[in-house]
Amino acid sequence: MSFLGVVSSIESALGTQNFILGPISFLDTEVPSELFWGGYQATETFHQIGGAKVVILNGYYDQPLTWSGIFRGSSALQKARTLDAMARSGNSYSFSGGGISRKVVITAFQASYTNCGTVIPYKIFCEVIPQAVSTATSTLSSLVGLLNSDVSSAFSTTIGLLSDASSYVSYLTSLSSTYAGEVTPLANLIGAGGEMSNLNNKLSGLSTQAGALSSLSSNLDFTNLQSNISSSINLNSSIFNASDTEISSISANSGENLVSGAPSLIAATAHSGILATSALNNAYLTRSTNNISLSNTLP
Repeated sequence: MSFLGVVSSIESALGTQNFILGPISFLDTEVPSELFWGGYQATETFHQIGGAKVVILNGYYDQPLTWSGIFRGSSALQKARTLDAMARSGNSYSFSGGGISRKVVITAFQASYTNCGTVIPYKIFCEVIPQAVSTATSTLSSLVGLLNSDVSSAFSTTIGLLSDASSYVSYLTSLSSTYAGEVTPLANLIGAGGEMSNLNNKLSGLSTQAGALSSLSSNLDFTNLQSNISSSINLNSSIFNASDTEISSISANSGENLVSGAPSLIAATAHSGILATSALNNAYLTRSTNNISLSNTLP
């Protein structure tokens, strides 16, 4: 018995599973000894201060299916020609074999003509066509990830600024009590009950609210979040205007100098930091409300 005959007998005894691709059934030595299949979940990861991160899932992608075998007998050449024509057509075909079923497109086909066309080793490469993905689910998943990332970023930057501004207040207070004009506005802005402190508390709540969202969230969940974000935007704008006014006042009282002394310089630096952070927070929060408004696929 020939080698191919021995292989065929062994595979028949083991109950080799047929491979089917479109109109072609692969039998005996035509069936590969192994087929690798699987894929990967495409993700985007946003790293945040303190070790937190947001992972956005963009969908699962199957890896290409590739296998090889040997056509033999009087039908070998005809099967090879048929697969070659299928690859050239660019059409999609149903595939089953190796324990899986997929919709595929043949991206490449190779054959080796031997023994007057009665023995033809072949290789085939197929790209898996993804199953239909719900647009609404995909949009919601991305929306939730972006909202969580933006709100958490605004919260993180505000926490950092509060710590820095508190250090400035402590340093100003230690210089001299006569510089109340520089210390008091800044202390009132960041102290307990101040606008910066209130914004920090609001953003903390928003971060928790955004983190609790899921693709099953209702329109009401997103509407409530959008309303709370809008309230935070207004408070953030008020903080920006307050620091802008203080910087203008420091400049006006400095005469020909940029600043009149160390306390004024420290206060101006602190308020400049507040301006920068407020502008950044405004970008994060405004984008969040816009993303909610532009989404027309909420379930």
